[in-house]
Amino acid sequence: MEVIERIRGVVRAELFGAYPESLLNAAAGAGIELWELNSPGENCVRFSCYERSLEQLDALAKRCGCELTLLRRRGGSLLRGFLRRRTVLLGGALLALGLMLLSSLFVWSVEVRGAERVSRGEILRALEDAGLTVGSFWPGLPADLLRSRALQQLPELGWMSVNVCGSRAIVQVREREEKPLLETETGEESLFASSGGVVRRISVLSGRAEVQAGEPVTAGQLLVTAIPGQGRARGSVTAETWRELIAVRPALETEKDPGRWRYSRFALIFGKRRLNLYFSSGKAIDGCDKIVSEYTLGQRGLFALPIRVVRETVVPCRTRETKAGFADLAARLMTRLQSGLEGQVLEHGCTAAEKDGLLMVTLRAHCMENIALARTDGP
Repeated sequence: MEVIERIRGVVRAELFGAYPESLLNAAAGAGIELWELNSPGENCVRFSCYERSLEQLDALAKRCGCELTLLRRRGGSLLRGFLRRRTVLLGGALLALGLMLLSSLFVWSVEVRGAERVSRGEILRALEDAGLTVGSFWPGLPADLLRSRALQQLPELGWMSVNVCGSRAIVQVREREEKPLLETETGEESLFASSGGVVRRISVLSGRAEVQAGEPVTAGQLLVTAIPGQGRARGSVTAETWRELIAVRPALETEKDPGRWRYSRFALIFGKRRLNLYFSSGKAIDGCDKIVSEYTLGQRGLFALPIRVVRETVVPCRTRETKAGFADLAARLMTRLQSGLEGQVLEHGCTAAEKDGLLMVTLRAHCMENIALARTDGP
C-alpha cells in the first residue's frame, strides 16, 4: 500500500474559509477521496488526498470562497522528477527487476520435505539424474517423467510430488511403509541360547523344553524345541550369565582449546560457481575450527535469487594432551552392556591397566537375563 501511494502521490493540504464544510460536501459529491481530516482551529480544516485531485479541489475551494494551501507533498510528481533526473538509476532498477523476473523461471533452491529414513542428499542426487537441479529451467521440466525417474532410483519412497513456487522447488515425499512380518504357523522356529549361563527359570508357551532349571548351558545350545505342526516355539529362559567387556583407548588424549579471538571471511555462490572474497583461498587452515553458514538471497517462502552468501567463521584452536578418564570409559561400557541386555545387572566391577601408551578397561558383570533366541531349527 505504501508503494502504491508513493507512485500515485499524496499531498497534505489546509483549507481556510468561512464555511470549509461546504468544500467537503462538494468533494464528496465529486467523488474525491479525502482522509486524515482534523481541525487545528476555527474555520480551518486539514486533510490528505491524492495529488491528481489537487487541481479539482483548488477549483472547488475558489467556488466555495475558501483558500487552499499545500502543506507537503509525497511521491507522485516528485518521484517522477527524481527518476527523470537519474535515468541511470531508473534503468538499473528496471534491469534488476527484469533480471529478477527472468531468474524466477529457473530453480535456484530445492527443498525436500517428509524424508526421514532416506537422506536429503540421496533424494537430491536422484532428482539431479532425473533433470531437476540448481539452475534448471522449470517451465520445461516434465513433472510426471521427473517423478517416475526419481522413484525408480529410490525404491524406499512410495510417493513424490514436485511443486515450483517462484524459483523454489518444493519436493514432498512419502516413504514406503515396511510391511510387518507375519508369523506363519508353517515356519518352525526353536529357541537357542544367545550366551552361556546357568538356567534359573523356564517359561514355555509353545514347544517342548530341552533344559531344566539349575542346568548350565552354552551359547547356541537348544533350549526349547518347536513341535512339528504347531508353529514356532515361544517362551523365555532366564539364566544367570557372566559378561566381560573390554575397551581400549590411548592413555593420552588431545583436546582442543578454542582461542578468544576469531575472524570471518565471505564468499558468493552464483548458481554453481563460487567466488571467494578473500585472499589465500587455496591454503589449508591448520589448527582452526571452521563454522560455515550459508544464506540464500530472496524472500523466504516466495522466491530465491541465484546468489548465496557464504560466511566462514574461523576459530583458531590450541591443542593440549590430557590423561584419558577411567570413569568415562567405564560408564560407556556399562551403557553398552545395558543397551543389549534383556534383564538386569546383579553386580559388576571394572579394572584398568595401562601399557604401551594404551588404557585398557575391563568390565565384568553378573547378570540375570533372558537368553532365549528364536531361529529356524536345522542347518
